[in-house]
Amino acid sequence: MLFHSKTKNTAAEVDVLSPADRPIPMRRQLAYALNELASNPIYTISLSFLTFFYTDVLGMEVGLVGLIILVSKIFDGISDLWAGNLIDHTHTKSGSARPWVLRSAVLMAAAYVLLFAVPDCGTLGKAVYIFVTYNFAMTIAFTILNCAINALPVYMSNHSASRASAYSIRMIFAGLVQMIFSMLCLNIVDALGGGQRGWVLMAAIFATISFVVCVLVYFGTRETVTEVQKTEEKIPFKDAILSVMKNKYWFLILGMILIIVLHQVATLTVGVYYAKYILFDEKLAGSLVTYHHLGAAVGMLSMPFILKGNISKKKAVVAAAWCMLAGALVAFIRSDGIFLIVSLALRGGGFGVVNSLYYGMLADSVDYGEWKTGIRAAAVTTSAGSVGQKLGSGVGAALIGLALSACGYSGLAAVQTEAALSCIRFLFIQFPVILYAALLVLMHFYDLDGKLSEIKRQLGQKTAGTAEA
Repeated sequence: MLFHSKTKNTAAEVDVLSPADRPIPMRRQLAYALNELASNPIYTISLSFLTFFYTDVLGMEVGLVGLIILVSKIFDGISDLWAGNLIDHTHTKSGSARPWVLRSAVLMAAAYVLLFAVPDCGTLGKAVYIFVTYNFAMTIAFTILNCAINALPVYMSNHSASRASAYSIRMIFAGLVQMIFSMLCLNIVDALGGGQRGWVLMAAIFATISFVVCVLVYFGTRETVTEVQKTEEKIPFKDAILSVMKNKYWFLILGMILIIVLHQVATLTVGVYYAKYILFDEKLAGSLVTYHHLGAAVGMLSMPFILKGNISKKKAVVAAAWCMLAGALVAFIRSDGIFLIVSLALRGGGFGVVNSLYYGMLADSVDYGEWKTGIRAAAVTTSAGSVGQKLGSGVGAALIGLALSACGYSGLAAVQTEAALSCIRFLFIQFPVILYAALLVLMHFYDLDGKLSEIKRQLGQKTAGTAEA
């Protein structure tokens, strides 16, 4: 298979493996990755464009928008653990995670449209509507789908290399979808008439695509781990959460995801404001995203060599963090022209590597959690991916909103204050340096790569002993 690392199985070897231990077929890895057409546009909207839509299209006060999103993220982060537990307790003929991919189809379609169909009902009415629909879209619809997708490879196979491959292919799809959508989003809105109506029509198109893709992912994947290891034992939610709280790698990876999402906020969300007010052309936001995502594509395409070589996940992430830090420092020299392109490409390249690895690292932490506590809470553990995304985007949006509000920013003003412009520059150029340095510190404490083989060996012995008994 395209991304499989050191261990390759012959056809004969695969035949004698149990279904749960066989590699995930490439056709199913591709079907799994297809989900990004359903979920990534709404994630990109919430990350890059939604705050801009609320402030510069609806005229909402930027500090109020940031506060609404921050409060919403409290519910949003908790909902990921709840959704993970819901998936772990689902046992159907089609599996544990797959049913929730199908059930999310209608929810996601509605979420796209409701985000932008804000009625003209005054500031308070708009604020209430935004709070309710944002939580429906992100706390409920996106959370259920994303948690199911994050956990799905753990239910599809115990084969670590093919799980990492599936996650990596998915992240390549994610990068391509995010790059193309970010580049075309504002142009699509303009082509559909602009203003709020243009945003609603754009959302309706992607709502339709999302519905169809969720159905295709459901029929294109299969869970084998649940077929072989299906159990009637119900792990109480409290026990599942306590097991995660004892998993130090869960916290390290959560911190890594939080940092990488804050990087996206600083680069993509702030990038819209940077293009409009520093580069004087808001449509250049698409170009900034393109430079970043072209670098990310290079980083993601390096994954086959990383997975096939003798490079640990930790070493790959550390190298990526140094690449991102170098990119941030380039912008200190100059933050326009070729310097800005190089800066974004380097930052994007490091992001591409980290973004491709962290779900595989989460899957590894599931094995560690089972070894440590005796509880295998796959979906609850992998929910760290969604928790990190939600907290990162929420904290980022609040940070942007509150900082810009304190500096006198107004989305309806023709000219922004010098303080607001300085704040935009700081968030886009200097703040990322702090993030990348923090990532290097986190990785200093990560050492699961060297322990994983022994952990898997002991878990295998335990499973064999249980079967014999």
